[in-house]
Amino acid sequence: MDRKKSSPSFHAHEFHHDKCFGCGLSNPIGLKADFTYNEELNEVKFIYNFRRDYNGAPGFVHGGAISTLLDEAMGDLCFHLGYIVMTDEMTFKFHKATPIESDLLVRGWFIRKEKRKIHLECKLTKPDESLSYVEGYGSFHILSPRFFSKKIDGGHHAFLNEVLEENRRARSDKYIKEIL
Repeated sequence: MDRKKSSPSFHAHEFHHDKCFGCGLSNPIGLKADFTYNEELNEVKFIYNFRRDYNGAPGFVHGGAISTLLDEAMGDLCFHLGYIVMTDEMTFKFHKATPIESDLLVRGWFIRKEKRKIHLECKLTKPDESLSYVEGYGSFHILSPRFFSKKIDGGHHAFLNEVLEENRRARSDKYIKEIL
């Protein structure tokens, strides 16, 4: 059987189910965010625009929606680096109220890895980064890919283990060695 070689992921919808609240394109109430991996910077970096559905105070995004977006950005970066994770802890500093229906830059980047944990930081700013709305930190437990395949995914996407391995080989192993 001739198998096609897996390639690294660049978008969250390439590996998450279509009903995912963060990136699922078929979830009518979801964020539908792209969580794009930026190869040059080795981080998640993309433009996002919160719909009016995510209003908190009139004209501004609800803090819970922002927290969810940033949690997903950091968690998806972990997958792009080759790891299935579950959030351990997150903290956010809200500098300014975030306007609804405005283009925003979302970034998430790697800080360090321990044996079974990954630490990341994230930021939500104006697209030109001239104003920071929210900065955050998250730590994530590394889960077994088997756990994902059997418990979360039900074994429907067997190719994901190959993508994870390719992500780890192409990005994480190289990048982690470079920053240490």
